[in-house]
Amino acid sequence: MGEIVNKIAVYLNRHITGNVFDKDSILEAYSSDRSPLKVKPRLVALPESTSDVRKLLKFSSQLAEKKYSLPVAVRGSGLSKSGADLSSGLVISTEKLTRVRELDAHDRLIHVQAGITLGRLNAILAPHGLVLPVSADPRETLGGLIANAPRDRFSGKYGGIMNYIDRVEVVLSNGELIQTSRLSRGRLAAKQSGKSLESDIYRKLDKLLTSHASQISALDKHSSFGYPGLRHIRRVHGKVFDLLPAFFGAEGSLGVVTEVILRLEVLPPRAHRAFAVFSTLKSAQEFADYALTLQPLSVDLYDTRIFKSVDDFGKKPDLLTKKLESGFLVLVSFNDKSHRSRRKVKKLLHFLPKSAFAVSETLGNSADFDDFETSLLAFLNDSSKGDRPALLDDFYLPRAHLSKFLEDLKKLEKTSKKSLELFGDYAGENFSLRPDFTLSKVSERRTALTLLQNLSELLQAHDGSLVGGAPEGRLKPVVVYPALDKKDRELIAEVKDLFDPTGILSPETKSAYDTRSAVRHLRTDPLPGPTSAL
Repeated sequence: MGEIVNKIAVYLNRHITGNVFDKDSILEAYSSDRSPLKVKPRLVALPESTSDVRKLLKFSSQLAEKKYSLPVAVRGSGLSKSGADLSSGLVISTEKLTRVRELDAHDRLIHVQAGITLGRLNAILAPHGLVLPVSADPRETLGGLIANAPRDRFSGKYGGIMNYIDRVEVVLSNGELIQTSRLSRGRLAAKQSGKSLESDIYRKLDKLLTSHASQISALDKHSSFGYPGLRHIRRVHGKVFDLLPAFFGAEGSLGVVTEVILRLEVLPPRAHRAFAVFSTLKSAQEFADYALTLQPLSVDLYDTRIFKSVDDFGKKPDLLTKKLESGFLVLVSFNDKSHRSRRKVKKLLHFLPKSAFAVSETLGNSADFDDFETSLLAFLNDSSKGDRPALLDDFYLPRAHLSKFLEDLKKLEKTSKKSLELFGDYAGENFSLRPDFTLSKVSERRTALTLLQNLSELLQAHDGSLVGGAPEGRLKPVVVYPALDKKDRELIAEVKDLFDPTGILSPETKSAYDTRSAVRHLRTDPLPGPTSAL
């Protein structure tokens, strides 16, 4: 097998501008992301152009037609918490696809390659008074944001990444290149008349959307499982057809996004923040609900036990001068014009009783407010007891069910013998838990999967979804897929087969990933470097 892989690497290096590697140390570096999984690829490719990506996918597709399996996963910055950017075959990294093609500051449009990071993009836009208003790790790539379509902390105000993508260039599984656009029925018919894979997709998807219309319209809007963008492909009462939504949350399973045209926002003022601490969830929710009436940028909720862990780690935020008992901390941000944000904060603090512990942002303590994110990172990276893998992240939980859910969560803490401190986006109803595990122990790996199953059942009992704020990846299907309606499973498989008839793109996502494979691929060592809190 090693000799064959080496020959493939040599062949591909002769045909692409970028590089393909089969060196063990490089393969090891691309075998993990921010998920609890580890999957070592046979090859890693760093294409330098769309043409390179086309050749790589065409080659893998041709191998599949000859019954040789070389599954492909697309990787941006390796920050996926779902394992969707891991592959036992070929990993295509977009880290060299970072060019800015064109910026039209007047019309607030930019054309870039998909490997550019959010941080670099916003650094380029800032001098022009523009921004892409998405709350994510600045190292995240645009391609990764599209593939995962996360429910980010700013989504309530700005709508998330889906609201800002105008068009994308996508390489299909056989190497064909397509560009999405809004098609009238006449232009759609023209697209359908060809003999390419693109034409097949337009023909068959159009029929699928008609035959499964009621099923698609009934898909859970709070779940990111499968292909949630299906309901948005037909627009304007069916007069416009646009493939773009299909790729949001598809995790690279339908094609490789290589270039993006984005709409932008005018750069808003710096956010003005305030937090308050509460001994009961009821009082914390009353405060947070009032904050929502003021149209904030974000409202975050933290179990105060997190800050106890942070204190033990030596990273207690300077603003937390008061010793925190058990309870909840609510952090609120506004980014209106400065005077308006200050008025809103003032209103917010007037809502509190005088005895409440609350702090608002000033010029003098602005840097200290930034410590909240640092503090959460410290909590996530506290490896004194093992590791805090992103196993129970990004689940949807209705605010109305939060109290009852936490009561049941306490019971789960006792049975699992794990500390389950909840934190997340209260405005977006998107929460996470990060218990520690010693993944080097087989018993702990089994405990992790059992806890995943228990959390899924608990969320279902409270009208929540384990796959709420981000798609399922390779791990969550272990517990979510068996509970899916048979028709929904068939719909997911049918869509996948339309775009990827040879089955080479992320074949272990959007499918039934069995428990045995999940246990085998759980990594046994902590991640190197800091994890992401986002």
